[in-house]
Amino acid sequence: MAFAEEALAGKNELVKYRITSSTQITTRASAVISSLTQQAKDGQEPVAVCLTAEAKAANKLISIVEIAKRDLASKGVKCFQYNALSSQVVDVLREPKKKTNGGAAVQGESEVQDPEDDFEVMNGSMGTTKKRNMPSLAIYLAAVSVRELRIEYGLVAIL
Repeated sequence: MAFAEEALAGKNELVKYRITSSTQITTRASAVISSLTQQAKDGQEPVAVCLTAEAKAANKLISIVEIAKRDLASKGVKCFQYNALSSQVVDVLREPKKKTNGGAAVQGESEVQDPEDDFEVMNGSMGTTKKRNMPSLAIYLAAVSVRELRIEYGLVAIL
């Protein structure tokens, strides 16, 4: 992420959670709720919860945040939300192209030449991986307004 979390960690206690497709919504939502309500009771330095997910698990991340916000609102805890969308370059395995029917004409088809047969395929010269931009979503929740996050991402919601 482009945001320097070290600046945030100096003034707030930063709790990070990574959401994957195998993460259970109820356990992660209860962990977020307990982190934000504990800070409100103890009076220690403010807690900021950072939830991150790759594109495949972004819907689960949004569900967890909405459940946590609804529960915090019912308990009377004020919640500030900041959203950050970013991407990172990752290596993805290449899948070899598969040739159907071994390149031979199927019985009953005319002998029309395939335009792909005019070109020779280069085996292995491109490597086994390719680079892709993978988007990721980070949502910060805090019980108090966080100046650094508000400057970087803007305030999304106060509940």
